[in-house]
Amino acid sequence: MWYIWDLSILLSALSLAIMLLLVARRVLQERRGRAAADQRRQVLTALIAFTESRDREALKATVLGVPAGVAIDAGFEFIALLRGEERDDVLVAFNECGLPARVARQLRKGNIAERIHAAEMLASLGSDDASANLLAALAQDRAREVRIAAAIALCDLGSLPLLGTALDFIGVAGQRSRRLIELFRRFPRSRFNELAVHASRADASPFVRAAAIDALAHAGGFGFADFFAGLAGDAAPEVVAAALRALGLTGHGQAPAILKRAMGNDDWDVRAAAAESAGRLGLPELAAPLSRLLEDEVWTVRYAAANALRSFGHPGELLLREIAASEVSRSQRTASLILAEGPAA
Repeated sequence: MWYIWDLSILLSALSLAIMLLLVARRVLQERRGRAAADQRRQVLTALIAFTESRDREALKATVLGVPAGVAIDAGFEFIALLRGEERDDVLVAFNECGLPARVARQLRKGNIAERIHAAEMLASLGSDDASANLLAALAQDRAREVRIAAAIALCDLGSLPLLGTALDFIGVAGQRSRRLIELFRRFPRSRFNELAVHASRADASPFVRAAAIDALAHAGGFGFADFFAGLAGDAAPEVVAAALRALGLTGHGQAPAILKRAMGNDDWDVRAAAAESAGRLGLPELAAPLSRLLEDEVWTVRYAAANALRSFGHPGELLLREIAASEVSRSQRTASLILAEGPAA
């Protein structure tokens, strides 16, 4: 009994000690958080004052007087709001404070989130050695997310290697990342030919090809309409769907025939893309094949087709109402649902 009694007292004392430790840890964290918030306000206040006084020495004193992480985060947030001479002057002060070197160190030694953030900051700071540090991260970093972030930053700086080289560095696994779309959309017009080459390559990843088509459609415009029309007959469904969506943005003389043919494709994503583009281009002559898609076994295709019919205005709405008034079926339920959503935006 005495043993049990002593053990219970010991456990109670241990629990109390742990509780006090947790309370002390919480208090310490709150103090650190308040201190960091105060330091961040100091940096932002100094930056705002600098835009009026151009007192570089005062700004440097404040930046150097707070932890590097606080100065880096607050500075990066602030320069995103600046343009022109104000931004250039702040960047000069940051360079004189050695912030780019601190960011480069974070790019090498931070955790994954910190390294991604560092890549973005280096592109904004635009220091002399930013491209070299980012190229090293693209080629050597162990995390594909960081390599992609480095590629995007290099693209912003105009220093991205040839697309094929960059994709080799990113690796096969990284070539399924949605951030590739962001990378491709940042390509300058002078490098659109690289995107077109990769979109055409049958041996390239379908996702990469589709991402390249998407970027060309949004930035290249009508000049690539013939190119997209040719890819609408590709063997890879992912590429075909991307080409059809691109045609919906650019238009093409053969678009009605291409989209009508694609509505019978075995791949549901291709059928949905064809229906979506028919609605975007406003092609009422495709009302009949779109009506047939209302019976499609895949809900996404049915919804895209119904939405396309609704986008045709009054004639499309009349057709939907006629289908909604028919016997209960997939097409009847889909038409009823799309009509319940109201007119097209």
